[in-house]
Amino acid sequence: MGWTCHYTPPRDERAEIERLVTFENEERAMRPVLTTRKGSVWYLAVEVTAKTKDADPYGYEADALGRYVFAAVILTRRDNGEWCYKDMEESMGPHEAQAPQKLLDLLSPTTKEYALAWRARCKASAALAARKIAHGDTIRLAEPLEFSDGIARDTFTVQRERFAGARRATTHFLCQKTGAACRISRFMQRAWVKV
Repeated sequence: MGWTCHYTPPRDERAEIERLVTFENEERAMRPVLTTRKGSVWYLAVEVTAKTKDADPYGYEADALGRYVFAAVILTRRDNGEWCYKDMEESMGPHEAQAPQKLLDLLSPTTKEYALAWRARCKASAALAARKIAHGDTIRLAEPLEFSDGIARDTFTVQRERFAGARRATTHFLCQKTGAACRISRFMQRAWVKV
């Protein structure tokens, strides 16, 4: 399960990712039905259609027409001018588990343990990401973070600013105790509550 690299990056990365999961032979055909990206990781719902009645669904529950849907996870990176990818199926238990709920809703029932565990991690991640914060909210982290100045902080006021020419607002946090402006990496994946 290594990386595959190309000297020339694809012109259309999405089309190349979808091409990787498109396949057809005498027994089955595969095609992507939903493609989404989080950073450099692509998540795909892939529909498999059996062409014969005795085709093995490989641990997935097929419908009356012999179709089932599984999730594919494809990591990408750029290294020294090369474009690289690593493709996995959900039953391989990929570490990356930020597939959106709309993709999870398309997947067929399965008995594969790694796939079930991966889906549970994705659902937990989706629930965390669905929480909303607004400018002026006060939040408290479940565990204090120690910042580069050596002070551990856990209670912050949310500050959202949109700078001229920026497409999105920038979020930073003001410490309630010291008033210091802080950045918190992977904030939406952390445990916190509004105060």
